Amino acid sequence: MLIIPLLVFTIPVAFADSPNIGTVNWKQEIISSNSFVDIYVHDDDMNKKEYPNFADKFTISVWSDSSPGGLEIEVVETGVYSGIFKGRVFIADSGDTVKNRLVSLPGDTVYAKYVDFTMPDDSTSEIFSAAIVKISGQNMESLLEKIDPKFRMSKFVEKVPVWIKNNAGWWANGDIDDDSFIQGIQFLIKEKILEINESTSSEKSDTIPPWVKNNAGWWAAGDITESDFLSGITHLVKTGIISVSDDSLESIAKSDPLLSECQSIKSTYKRLNCEKEIKQNIEFTEFKKFSDGYNVGSVTYYYPGIGNFGNEFEISSSGQAMLRLRILAENTGNDVVSLKCTGPSICSYDVWDGSKTFKYAGMDFISGQIPINPGTSVIFNMMFGPNIGYGGTEFEYDSSKNYDFRVNESFGSIDIPLKIE
Repeated sequence: MLIIPLLVFTIPVAFADSPNIGTVNWKQEIISSNSFVDIYVHDDDMNKKEYPNFADKFTISVWSDSSPGGLEIEVVETGVYSGIFKGRVFIADSGDTVKNRLVSLPGDTVYAKYVDFTMPDDSTSEIFSAAIVKISGQNMESLLEKIDPKFRMSKFVEKVPVWIKNNAGWWANGDIDDDSFIQGIQFLIKEKILEINESTSSEKSDTIPPWVKNNAGWWAAGDITESDFLSGITHLVKTGIISVSDDSLESIAKSDPLLSECQSIKSTYKRLNCEKEIKQNIEFTEFKKFSDGYNVGSVTYYYPGIGNFGNEFEISSSGQAMLRLRILAENTGNDVVSLKCTGPSICSYDVWDGSKTFKYAGMDFISGQIPINPGTSVIFNMMFGPNIGYGGTEFEYDSSKNYDFRVNESFGSIDIPLKIE
């Protein structure tokens, strides 16, 4: 049976108490021609209080040596309260610079500029990031070294979602256990949200050193930098405490004849995409095999029960009931269907104990919805625990009650019995 750890996460409950300085960075320092490239802006101050249940957005400037006039592109918040904004631009080696298409020749430096209007002294600040368009067959280090150091990505550029600090603080305070924290970080690494060197060390360990937990608490409190926190996570990976491989899935995938066909694809990008799709289909098949299906219109929801595929229930050391759900939704219809959840108070999903409704404390819907194409499936995660505000509620457990996961979408409703014990 394939067991996928569920990310334990929460969304920040408040906006920044005081203005902070934003950052902007290209996803990579060396980018390829004729491909899309992501740009990230991190600024908690750009969470707008007047729109608490919606992802925010604004524009930034991008240009290149070949297109000095550049263009404006929109960056959209990756989650309702994440404070991380993502934009995308297509790097073209010919044609015109228009919309989100930036003409940049191999060897060009490309720039991104974010104007931070929320500086501590009420001034504004122009913040830049630069990258180089790859020249095929050439070492790009000499060109990278010519970039102003202030415009280059640091080794540990801000790449951990802001809400992960909540988890780090909870873990340091003993509100969640080691396994819950490790599973969350493991999920981030596997999903490439957090990129950590996977090399192993000869020094193996089964326990988390106290200094790593101290680092997490200090980082959550703002006493150390993110790079200090990531150094502790890197140590956990290298010593084998956090595993970034999925042995059970790999063993199943190796027996799939379609996977061997992927190996014949010469293009690394296309080969990895081929393998990813096959492994994902295997995961979905295993998930459905051990789950009960619940039909709601053209969508079937699959729930495998507590203790399976990342569905977990526990009482934390502080006495807080923690319910983590991992649900697969399959679109069996002919039209695209969207699952909707923009915030705790505006969400098509909750938990019901027969007399009281419980709103989520964490979920992984992007920009408030998950679209599902006809004939395809998605897996989404939700966690019910502490009250995060903005319509959230604290999850309470009573062994004498029965709990249901409620779906109330525009295309239909159903109550799925959770069978918590």
